[in-house]
Amino acid sequence: MTKNFIHSENCNCHQIASILQLNLSTVRLWINRGWLKANKRCPKYYEISISHLKQFLENPPHQIQKRIASLDSQSINYLLGKKV
Repeated sequence: MTKNFIHSENCNCHQIASILQLNLSTVRLWINRGWLKANKRCPKYYEISISHLKQFLENPPHQIQKRIASLDSQSINYLLGKKV
């Protein structure tokens, strides 16, 4: 179900949630709280640049640092386009 978007500069909430095995509402919560920068393309569709995603994952807010640290590193590398 996941799309291969490594060569793309953007991804969406569904892709992030699917690859990191998170609930879609979790990713949207991060956006709504301003922790993860995104462009709103229509009411429920957000577009997230890989650079913003990388910044968020490398420097998460204090409240969710443990949650981010517990995510699968191979999935994070896949999202960021790093070789695994």
